[in-house]
Amino acid sequence: MPESDKFITLRTQLNRLKNEFIPEISPTGLYSESQLSRTAAYRVLAHAEIESYLEERAWEVVQNAKTLWTKGKTTRSLICLLGFSGLTMDKPPDTLTPQKGSKTVKEEKIKISKKIDLAVESFKRVISQNHGVKEDHILSLLLPIGIDSDDLDPAWLATMNTFGEKRGLVAHKSATSYMTIQTPDPANELNTVTQITDELLRIDELINNLIE
Repeated sequence: MPESDKFITLRTQLNRLKNEFIPEISPTGLYSESQLSRTAAYRVLAHAEIESYLEERAWEVVQNAKTLWTKGKTTRSLICLLGFSGLTMDKPPDTLTPQKGSKTVKEEKIKISKKIDLAVESFKRVISQNHGVKEDHILSLLLPIGIDSDDLDPAWLATMNTFGEKRGLVAHKSATSYMTIQTPDPANELNTVTQITDELLRIDELINNLIE
């Protein structure tokens, strides 16, 4: 199956960042202060591209599932969206016409279409509040759209955790601080992003299979 348009965009942007920020790999492993600073910038910007890709693809699946629902088709993504929405699984009410003085039967408790709308709104908030690519962020984006947990490589998730932590060092600390803790290495940065995108390509195919 071909790569999605969004994955092609991701790959293009990552290549652009590599060309703009990563210096020629030194056999000695020695780099100037300017080259190391640009490598640190590459880490932050590559992280942003990967985060954006995951969010956009997840939202694409949800929109597709909602569209198919309006056409009378229920998908795995829609079921997972409801299952991971945090909404309560209410039993049917005793009556649609409660006696005077009793509580009104709320629409979200009796209309499945309303429950779906609430689940979509809830997931949209998840995306808008997402600020990372660590394991918890990935699970909150991919499980609700129908990606099976067994299809997520624990080693890759560990790499994403490390990548997110290293991005945080650069984004939230001074250059003096993160250079002291761990000096960025251009070869290692490229290798990490390559490992991440290689696995994302497989996930991209899984996501494609969820869209009809």
